[in-house]
Amino acid sequence: MANPIYIIKRLFGMNYKNFFKRAESVSKKSGKNKFAIYCDMIWCGLKYGAGYVDYDVIGFYKLNSKQRETMLTRGINNKYVKKLNQKEYWHIFDNKNEFNNVFSKFITRDWIYPISKHKNETIEFLKKHEVFMAKPNNGQCGKGIEKISVKDYKENYEKLYNHLVDNELELVEELIIQHEDMNRLNTSSVNTIRMVTAMNEQNEVTVLATFIRIGNGKHVDNFNSGGMTAKVDEDTGVILEEAVDKSGKLYEKHPITGTTIKGFQIPMWSEALSMVKEAASMSRNVRYVGWDVAITSDGVTLIEGNQFPGHDIYQVAERMEEGATGILPKFKKAIGY
Repeated sequence: MANPIYIIKRLFGMNYKNFFKRAESVSKKSGKNKFAIYCDMIWCGLKYGAGYVDYDVIGFYKLNSKQRETMLTRGINNKYVKKLNQKEYWHIFDNKNEFNNVFSKFITRDWIYPISKHKNETIEFLKKHEVFMAKPNNGQCGKGIEKISVKDYKENYEKLYNHLVDNELELVEELIIQHEDMNRLNTSSVNTIRMVTAMNEQNEVTVLATFIRIGNGKHVDNFNSGGMTAKVDEDTGVILEEAVDKSGKLYEKHPITGTTIKGFQIPMWSEALSMVKEAASMSRNVRYVGWDVAITSDGVTLIEGNQFPGHDIYQVAERMEEGATGILPKFKKAIGY
């Protein structure tokens, strides 16, 4: 049963308009009675810590009780974060400048932060990099990120600098040039690998899940910003399935490049695994992390780490075939629950 305090907070903070809208959507695609869906949604929230988005995205409406017990829900994910990640150290992951400094060994690109305190250095950076990425310091899900070309500002560096400051784009980074094989998937964004790790009390690191995130016409690849995702074999780096976006649409081939997704071999996979394991071993106060990794022609590099990893990409309803189980048992084993 979910934590009572968590349940109370969710009840008072719930967007009931979206709750009913989501229930109606599930009722239509499942063919089940709308009132029955309302009741089951509430039950799954109480029993499994599953929010109404979980109920839809993970597909609780078509799972039996044994399957439901294996799903990593929002409520359970919150408990893992609370148990494994000491909140006083979250700032290392929230603040992109701190993250880049702590994990500088794995950051291979040029960057400056905060630009509002380093005007001259920032203008020199702009002169050096014709195209670059500008990010809000505490942005999430790819929101607020801009891919900027100096040419669009006719090399008016003062004007461009003011644009960055006015829009609180405090971190500027050299553009990552991804590996040519990764470009075959999608060229609109860097297609990153989400690698989720957990460290137990014996300081043993386990890679819990590996997924590729693929852009779809935007300059970011985030699942929550229009991108798509697919599971990757943790041993080989081969994509195991068709990609899916958050609306549940499946993609056998990328709609822009036409590249077949299932069976695609991600290059430099062993190097990526080694890097995240080493990075995870350096983070003993934040033990449950979602790492975003890019594959470049020169090697692998860290983009960022997330101390509150999302749980929705692990178990998407369209993947829940008959008899399928969730990822929760593997999580429990890794952290010694």
